[in-house]
Amino acid sequence: MSVSANKVVHPQTNSVLAGLEPAVFFGFFEELSAIPRGSYNEKQVSDHIANFARARGLEVYQDEIWNLLIKKAGTPGYENAPTLILHGHTDIVCESDEGVEHDFENEGIKLRLDGDFIHGTGTTLGADNTVGVAFAMSLLASDDIPHPPLEVVLTVQEEVGKGGAQHFDGTKLTGKRLLDMNWHDPKSLFAGCAGDISAHFRIPLQWSERPNGQEAARLRVSGLSSGHSEFDIHLERANAIVLLGRLLRLAIKEGDISIAKLEGGVNRYVIPGEAEALISFDRSVSGALRSKIEAEAAAIAAEYSTSDPNLKITFEEDPGLFFSVFSEKVATGAVNAMCLLPNGVQSRSLIVDNLVESSNTVALISNDQERIEITSTIPSAVSSRRYNIVDRIRQLSEVIGLGASVETFADCPEWPYNPQSRMLAAGRAAYEREFGEQPHVEVSHSSLELGLFRKKVPDIDMLSIGPEAFDVHTTRERLNHTTVEATWRLLKALLSELRT
Repeated sequence: MSVSANKVVHPQTNSVLAGLEPAVFFGFFEELSAIPRGSYNEKQVSDHIANFARARGLEVYQDEIWNLLIKKAGTPGYENAPTLILHGHTDIVCESDEGVEHDFENEGIKLRLDGDFIHGTGTTLGADNTVGVAFAMSLLASDDIPHPPLEVVLTVQEEVGKGGAQHFDGTKLTGKRLLDMNWHDPKSLFAGCAGDISAHFRIPLQWSERPNGQEAARLRVSGLSSGHSEFDIHLERANAIVLLGRLLRLAIKEGDISIAKLEGGVNRYVIPGEAEALISFDRSVSGALRSKIEAEAAAIAAEYSTSDPNLKITFEEDPGLFFSVFSEKVATGAVNAMCLLPNGVQSRSLIVDNLVESSNTVALISNDQERIEITSTIPSAVSSRRYNIVDRIRQLSEVIGLGASVETFADCPEWPYNPQSRMLAAGRAAYEREFGEQPHVEVSHSSLELGLFRKKVPDIDMLSIGPEAFDVHTTRERLNHTTVEATWRLLKALLSELRT
């Protein structure tokens, strides 16, 4: 990339997004997309952005886990305006379609343009939150956009528990206003969100010897619609881990099966679209077991025909090269947990219409030699409800016994809606000036890092904006590039409103 006195010039060799406007944004979006940046693998992208900022003479702070703080002075006439914090996160969710091999540790995203939409190629796109980072870089690179003093905060590990925001040193910030760029609706202003907490449900493993002569099979649930565990939870989509538990309970009752492995889910903030179990059973029950599973699979497919039309349940023979299985009590306990852990919408707001107040997503399951672990993520706009759901999970561990335990982590507070917010008022004024109509104001069930910034910076005033994106955290993720120009206009108009 080369820089002239007045504009940024991006290399266009093999560019997929050349010709899209605003060119400066799409140049940075494509540049960032070429860099591997899954959670915990953000050093390369952090160094890239830090070098970009230093080349422009900007003040850069980079901490030991690769969070970035970049400061830029206000433009003429805005030098003494209140400082504005701009926020985005550098990490993305890394997931690929079945049969697609993509080395996320070393390869960037291969972009694909299809009509109005930008996609990955068999993978997640990472618009969440490459969009926010590209907007921030576009502003940092500009010399003709009026703005107040800027403190650009780009965090890491957002998709795995908001670790970057948890770690970030808030004392380095002087601003009391924050504009986040991790929203997905260009026709609304995002003005409040839930907090969340995650919980590991663990059962110590006891192993038994696999009986001689047994057959083995993989029971697999796949093809689900999946989606973001907070943005999409109200859509009542199927959960592959919960369905697998349902099928395993049937199999245990009908076929006296043993379990050797459990695996499912990709990320704490993704409704699991795939899960599987490796099971063992006596040949004498094979036919009856298959028939029972096929009948139950048909019933499940009918139940979820609207939300998950591509749901697939398979029961396939496996070479069976294993010699140990879970003990009967552990297998029963694990299956009970898969079936009984709270999952989906738990309560709805009585204050904001059509808003989910609290939920839980049973997001991940795995086992090693020592234990079975099931991870849930619990967002709620009311802290007491969030902790009550955690307590119910603890109660389940007590009922199951077997040494089961619950460990919580990544506790993030909510960001309550404030109708008197100066940032919200400025956003409304900017939107009406640019588009001649009032924006929708949204309060969401999603849990962003903004609750943590509210905790770190007392009296902070926040707002979030962004272009249209769909199915984030899935391989169907897509960015409507035709809405980016409107967001860019809104961003510049909002900055001009913040002189005072």
